Amino acid sequence: MPLRRMTSINSASTEREQPEFFANKLPDILGELSYAEENNCLKVAYQSTIFFLHFNQGQLVYATNSVAPFERLERHLRRLSNQNPQITNSIIQQPRQEFKNDLQAYISFPTDYKSIIWLLETGHLTNQEAVTLIRRITREVFESFLGLPDFSKYQVVPRVNQITELCRFDLNEYIDQCQKRLKSWEIFRDHIWSSYQRPYLVAVKEKAIAGLSQQQHETICKLLKGLNFRQISALIDRDELVVAKILYPSIQDKSIILREPKSPFDLLPNLPRPKNVFELPKNSAWRGEDSGFLKVNSHSKQTVLALQDLWKVAYVEHDPSAQKNFSQFLEENLFQTLAINDAMNAFTELMEFKPSLIFLRTTTPDLDGYELCSLLRKHQDFYATPIIMVSETLDLINKVQSKRAGATDNIAKPFERVQLLSKIWQYLQ
Repeated sequence: MPLRRMTSINSASTEREQPEFFANKLPDILGELSYAEENNCLKVAYQSTIFFLHFNQGQLVYATNSVAPFERLERHLRRLSNQNPQITNSIIQQPRQEFKNDLQAYISFPTDYKSIIWLLETGHLTNQEAVTLIRRITREVFESFLGLPDFSKYQVVPRVNQITELCRFDLNEYIDQCQKRLKSWEIFRDHIWSSYQRPYLVAVKEKAIAGLSQQQHETICKLLKGLNFRQISALIDRDELVVAKILYPSIQDKSIILREPKSPFDLLPNLPRPKNVFELPKNSAWRGEDSGFLKVNSHSKQTVLALQDLWKVAYVEHDPSAQKNFSQFLEENLFQTLAINDAMNAFTELMEFKPSLIFLRTTTPDLDGYELCSLLRKHQDFYATPIIMVSETLDLINKVQSKRAGATDNIAKPFERVQLLSKIWQYLQ
């Protein structure tokens, strides 16, 4: 059945009217808005927070919310300043001084969006920087938006004029991209449930934070005293997912503890769980296209690189069920796994795969794990690769033979997810 036109949505006839909030499924609302010829602001209420999604004739051009909009703008400006030193603290703070934070204005022309236009017109931002700013802010807000309850209270408020447009979003594609990012957050779900949680470093030790130079380590340690993931992200110019990926091993071993989001960020919804899949109705027709020369991937460059740079983990195991359990425990967004059932062919397959970490079953037909480990250690490509021996119980592992073969560590199966990940994080540094 085709989607109904905009007449089915309860909306006000002018910007000045304030209709009551209605409850409906958010995908249905967005699906119907995609048919609209009018300019609209979709207001969605969540507790004391209001989300504002702006559309020009059925095309999404900006998203914001009522939770610290100037903090969000300044934070993203500060991240841009890492690449453009001409964006000084004075410039970052100017919009807050120049524009009044009037919540009612967020229906017709959001103050944070107006600030971006002003910074562009006054020459403080280039076109590309302004678009990057719009996309990063919209993405942050939209990721929170996707965590809202399925049935949410909303208003559709028509605007008389189009909002100034620097870029637009293909909504189906944009939702898909944001869903992929949210799925990536699921890798850390045992500890991280909000991107506004605040990591604190409680145990300073050598290599407490993996993957950082000494200078980076010292810098980030200074930031782990009350800033949330997104604030740290802005200061070191790394995407918040990358920050989470860097810090997660230390969060697991409790060198870093996480505190709840500080007000007002505690008013935002938590990161959604996998079951909360947000999809537009399949027959909705979104007409928007990204604007020509201003088209920018909604992911930051750092995120794309980090999420593409999957850790490769190989497991030599002749038992298919053990292989399956092993692969299921490792998230596809972070790990690329290779299960090898024939130890005689393992060397060749491992040479091609080039894993970051290898698990070897001690007892495999024709060539046992100890012999294979010795062969791998004699090759320069595997001289320093962590190799973990696997057996039904730790008692069955010959520690003398394991050490002689060059194994790094051992683990017993059947695996538990937390145990397996803990062992992996220990060596993927």
